[in-house]
Amino acid sequence: MTIIRHLLARLLRRPVAGAALVEIESVEVDPDPVPIGGEGRVVATFEVVTSGPSAEVKGDLVAPDGSRTGLGFEREERTPFEERWRAGHAFGRDAAAGTWRVVVGAGGVTGEREFEVRFEEGLRRSRIGGFELSPDPVDEGNRLTFSGRLEAVTGKEDWGGLPGRTVALLFRADDLLSRTEVARVVTGRSGRFEATVTATESGFWSAEFRADAEDRGRLTAARSAEVHSAVNAAGAQTKITYSARPKSGRRNRQATHIGTLFVRVQPAGQPPRWDPLPQQRVRLWFDPSGAGAESVRGSATTGSDGGFRLREKVPSTGDWQVRFDSQSPAQRRSCKSPARRLTTN
Repeated sequence: MTIIRHLLARLLRRPVAGAALVEIESVEVDPDPVPIGGEGRVVATFEVVTSGPSAEVKGDLVAPDGSRTGLGFEREERTPFEERWRAGHAFGRDAAAGTWRVVVGAGGVTGEREFEVRFEEGLRRSRIGGFELSPDPVDEGNRLTFSGRLEAVTGKEDWGGLPGRTVALLFRADDLLSRTEVARVVTGRSGRFEATVTATESGFWSAEFRADAEDRGRLTAARSAEVHSAVNAAGAQTKITYSARPKSGRRNRQATHIGTLFVRVQPAGQPPRWDPLPQQRVRLWFDPSGAGAESVRGSATTGSDGGFRLREKVPSTGDWQVRFDSQSPAQRRSCKSPARRLTTN
């Protein structure tokens, strides 16, 4: 049966799912705030990225008074590791202003995100322009510099810089759909910002402005267009799929950590594919909330299907992550899984 699964995965150019469970990687809302009070209806888009086995996404909108409206999600994109689901909802001028929530579920896990619905009068649109990076391509371990400008509308057709605002740098690796925050930077007097990070792998970068509590009723959130960065590195790329259950419960309960280690191979004359990587040591790391002190809590050797499974006690709320430290970096690179938060009562 294992051999059949491997052959099917290669034919589909998708990795064997192994024991991985569904995880909700991100829930996003656009626009935020949703402007109401104008002549027409405003359609808000709700985007959910999941990983693990394919699972239908279902969700509801929760209004400030607690009433619910169902959303119809449809799958829009699929990569070897993740799926993107999207739904829309039209807000009329009579929609309730205030804090709303979108609550979603897939494969037994749930996620949610708050967003604002505001009257458009007094609400200024913001944008991020001129976002770019250099150098490209770049060698692994070298510095990668980003720059751009955060602006807000000042008149009918005029835009001015927004100083003193925080902009987040987001990254999504090739073959992934979800974004991870890598760094934050504060804009200067003209709204311009610049940041430098260490290049680790090829993928797509973007900059995002999330209005804080003071700005949420006055400015919209904004995200730049994505810019691709090609990173030159020795050794084959590796990736870890990882899930943890249960997400919440009592202190010192046992949690199960499962996933699969993959390696990217590219046979001559054929498209690249992700194959399971067996007989490799992976380590489970734990970072308690607010402590900033990571520690190794367990390790395992991947099986013939690249899979691993560990059971460890959950001492407190915190983030868990699986890491592969390659002993032969010239042949295959090290990698880290996404972090999974487990909470205690």
